[in-house]
Amino acid sequence: MIRYLFVVVAAFFLPILVVAQCLTTLAPIPPFVPPAEYPAQVPEGSFWYGDDHLWTSLALDGKWNMRDNVMHGKGYRTKLTFWSRGFDWHTETEPKLVVIAKRLDVKAPSVVVTHANAVFIPAGRVPSASTVAPAMMTAINIPTVGCWEVTAHYHGHTLPFIVSVEP
Repeated sequence: MIRYLFVVVAAFFLPILVVAQCLTTLAPIPPFVPPAEYPAQVPEGSFWYGDDHLWTSLALDGKWNMRDNVMHGKGYRTKLTFWSRGFDWHTETEPKLVVIAKRLDVKAPSVVVTHANAVFIPAGRVPSASTVAPAMMTAINIPTVGCWEVTAHYHGHTLPFIVSVEP
């Protein structure tokens, strides 16, 4: 009876403990600042991560909270946005961006996304020609919560980071 109780308790708390130990990507010191022609202001609660060749914004707490992105038994969906100096949306409306996600804390199938679109992201509430920059956006379906390493590949440049996917 005690063994059974231990197994039930361990099965309930183990996923929580594993997620809590996820060593997510931290904000770099000094912080990355996008090139001058791109918006420098980062969304609230996040930081810029990457270099001039490929960057994105990540949450300061390292979490992807998916409560609003549930796919009803099929995991979680979120959108990812990446920028690259010199990205030309005129010639690349469907950027050759590849995103691969691999779960680090337990065995799970990897996720590969090979489709992205050119988008325009305003730097502030009122977009103008000087406050928007072309970016690449893709959607990714993460099958389970846990610790995930996400790696973006674009024109020979690689950007890996680690996030904790939470319900």
